[in-house]
Amino acid sequence: MFQNRTKRHWVVGLALGASMAFLAGCGSSRSARVDDAMMARIPEDQLGDVREAQLSRTKAADNVTRAEVAVRDAERAAEVARRNGDAAKSRMEAEKAAVKAAEATGQRASIAQAQSRLQGADAGRAAADAEVAWHDRKVDTAKAEKDVRAAELKVADAELNLAQYQALEKSGDVRAKDMSEANFMSAVAEAKREVEDARRRVDEQRRVERDARAEWQRLRSQAPQGYGGSGDAN
Repeated sequence: MFQNRTKRHWVVGLALGASMAFLAGCGSSRSARVDDAMMARIPEDQLGDVREAQLSRTKAADNVTRAEVAVRDAERAAEVARRNGDAAKSRMEAEKAAVKAAEATGQRASIAQAQSRLQGADAGRAAADAEVAWHDRKVDTAKAEKDVRAAELKVADAELNLAQYQALEKSGDVRAKDMSEANFMSAVAEAKREVEDARRRVDEQRRVERDARAEWQRLRSQAPQGYGGSGDAN
């Protein structure tokens, strides 16, 4: 019985602890955000920093939209590369069939020509596959860059809330007493850390993309003219 009571106390304590942690997290989140309606009574001449932060937030949101467009553009280019890759595979299969047909004739010259064309087609297929891989890495880079823009938007949101809080506090609004500037500052700092993490991921992804591009260019240079993929090296 003693063990059962102890177990019940432990479970209840754990549940209470989890509930308190959840409520604390919610309270912190609420305290780091200012309702836009609270700003309505603040004179315009006291909203300079708020207006500046709003402009920064608008610019950050525009950058997210541009990044999303860049991702879609990269995905379309990757799809074109995949179609080129499929065509290169089909070309190689056709050259394989041509080699078999030449071998059936027994003519040495015809066989040699067919084998040469097959080697060129195989080199072209390898280059096309490498181009697909490069474009896939470009998509990954574009997505990583979009993550940076999204993180920067979080910073702009946090800085706007901080500016709103400071304007509210300076105006003498008593509701500011229910908020903590430290929470706003903490939200800004956390958002900036996320930006730095996202930028490091972009740097790494760009390195991977450069390696993939170099491999495609190497294989394209080894393929006969006309076998090396789309030729778009941008």
